[in-house]
Amino acid sequence: MSAATFQVTKRLEQQLQRAAELHRTHARTVTGVARQLAAFTGRFASLPLPLRFAESFAAALTNEPVLLFPDEKLHGLFIDDLLGGDREGGFYGKLGELSWQNVLDARLRRDLPELAVLAPVDWADPVQTGESFIMSRAAFPGHIAWDYSLILSLGVEGLAARYDEALRRARDDEQRHFYQAVLICLRAMLDWNQKHVAELSRWCAAAEDPARRQHLAECIAIMQRVPAQPARNFREALQSYLFQHVCVMYEAPFGGNSPGRLDAVLWPYLKEEYETGKLTYQDAAELVAELFIKMDQRIHPYDGYVEAIAVGGTGPDGTDAVTPLTYMMIDAVEQLDLTHPAIYTRLGKANAESYRDRCVDYLLKGRNRAQILNDDAIIPAMLRDGRMTRDEAATYMCGGCMEVSPQGLGGDLLYSFVVNVPKVLELSLTGGYCLVTRKQRLPPGPDLTGYATFDDCYAAFAASLKQVFQVKFRQLDLTAETWAEYRPLFLQSSMIHDCLETGREQNGGGARYPDYGGSPMGMQNAADALYAVKRAVFEDRLCTAAELLAALKADFAGYESLHAQLLALPKYGQDDESADAMMRQLTQSVSDIFDAHTTRRGGRVKQIILTFIWAAQMGASIGALPDGRRAGTPIAHGLTPQGAAMTKGLTSAITSYGKLDSTLFTGGASTMWDMDSRWIDHGLLKAVVTAFCALDGQIFQGNMTSVAELEEAIRDPARHPHLIVRVGGYSSRLANLPKAVQLEVLNRYRHHGT
Repeated sequence: MSAATFQVTKRLEQQLQRAAELHRTHARTVTGVARQLAAFTGRFASLPLPLRFAESFAAALTNEPVLLFPDEKLHGLFIDDLLGGDREGGFYGKLGELSWQNVLDARLRRDLPELAVLAPVDWADPVQTGESFIMSRAAFPGHIAWDYSLILSLGVEGLAARYDEALRRARDDEQRHFYQAVLICLRAMLDWNQKHVAELSRWCAAAEDPARRQHLAECIAIMQRVPAQPARNFREALQSYLFQHVCVMYEAPFGGNSPGRLDAVLWPYLKEEYETGKLTYQDAAELVAELFIKMDQRIHPYDGYVEAIAVGGTGPDGTDAVTPLTYMMIDAVEQLDLTHPAIYTRLGKANAESYRDRCVDYLLKGRNRAQILNDDAIIPAMLRDGRMTRDEAATYMCGGCMEVSPQGLGGDLLYSFVVNVPKVLELSLTGGYCLVTRKQRLPPGPDLTGYATFDDCYAAFAASLKQVFQVKFRQLDLTAETWAEYRPLFLQSSMIHDCLETGREQNGGGARYPDYGGSPMGMQNAADALYAVKRAVFEDRLCTAAELLAALKADFAGYESLHAQLLALPKYGQDDESADAMMRQLTQSVSDIFDAHTTRRGGRVKQIILTFIWAAQMGASIGALPDGRRAGTPIAHGLTPQGAAMTKGLTSAITSYGKLDSTLFTGGASTMWDMDSRWIDHGLLKAVVTAFCALDGQIFQGNMTSVAELEEAIRDPARHPHLIVRVGGYSSRLANLPKAVQLEVLNRYRHHGT
């Protein structure tokens, strides 16, 4: 589209340096959590609970110190101390009997005693993780994008006017309190904005340099208008967006809270200025880069707190939605040495060849930041259950790593659980005996020797899976109810569609699509193991069921001949129809379980296929499997065939993946295709991506860094502090990852031929 390029200026370089140093140098006196807690337990203690939450949030936000820097054109910032526990869960965790965690625990003990059997208390503990196949955390908050275009187009005052009118028509106390709470939060945003204006005005009055006074006067004029009133141009839109984003993140400082379709939302504010030459490509891209640096400043050390922007792709009518702003955002993130925000490219048949080339080039040279989202597979999957319009589905974004959902239409339970599918299979084959901890994990039941046919074996495994998932779904029903009451997010909900009309918080019946989502992990490992059981025990008679169980318990020590035979059996990823059919059967079985559940508010449960950074951790909890996989080996990523199966080339691996029904994965399905840097080039990678999309592959990601560079960075991390790698769901500086995850990335299969 445009041959223009963007260059990082000296001013931006100074801001980049400050972003890297701010967490180390920022002095804290009283934290926002402390202010919020004091207000909640003090002067607002007598209010109804929703208003108590809203007023205490407002008291904390409006008293948050103003952080301004003289060289910036965009303003609004607080420094998050996530590792110190200052924000995520900090306030809610200090409320005693009113803490949502404590309320939820009591409700789970009362209504869901089965959970205590299926999940230990602390899944971070390696021993307990080894015994578990459900992560015991109630849910993962965040992974959502709200519709901030409401504030861009209406201004906070215009949005507040809608809630004022709704308050006058409120039918009950729940509605009345919800509307009042939203208004409290919106007004707090404006009050904090005015504190920035006042501080800038003091700077301007004291400035002696005319250029500095003019710069500050421009900033003051912009912040006096937005976010209170509608934005009129690109810089006002960026300032309005940034300020509301910071305020919502102050309320909900969770990973995966996403800007969503930022290029599509902001382009109308840039279009006229860009096309008339009032703003050049460099001018506009520099503002974009400053926005990205500001977003990074708040959470710079925490790579996993992904704030993903999905750019490009197709619009509601299926036509090309790529604009010059799309290119600016890709260019800016490539030039900045940051991991926030994440820029992911949407790609569809309607997009121009030049944009397709740019997506491939970004994947190849973007330092492992890129992820390609295939509109032509993802949008049909989102439409599968018939609830959503195409216009809604076309707004899809990634709520963090790659969890797809329409922007501004759901609650923040979209990514809420993970299940270690091959661990469930292990316990089904062993009668509940854990091969890792050598303990009886579940009450003794039939093991592999008790099944007369493979169909009996598969049915028992499927029944165990169903039990696991159904318990988790019921847990999430209780979580949604508890979050709406004891962890309400009123500011965020003000920009979630249908909350205004219903007068309900997003998880309390307000969101249009009250869906849950989670990851069944390692399905390909389980499918290969099931196929091996079918062949080795029931068809080819390579061994008896008892012999196979003995070999698994020994991790194949003393069973080398059988181990070799199991490894030689076909696997998903080798374009073998029988092995691929087993993977199709398993993914359909899991999909049937998900489809059968309706959430307490009438939503659905979505499969979200990613592995995050848990490939090694999940693998460590699993003993040897019947396909020849040894105990402790990391599970495979997303829907990618496991490394041991990708021996027949990249084409066979992608062909096997392409046989799956992609519409089953309504919350997104990731794949990881790491490439040998000595082999891959633009032409080859473009051919691979084109084939992947033609087979209805949903999400393509992978690393292009050489093994030698990774090895050196692991040996001497101090010399490679900014080497970025793609893990199972996001891009991280290698030095920030645990050693087990570093080694998992290093030891992945790297494709070196088609």
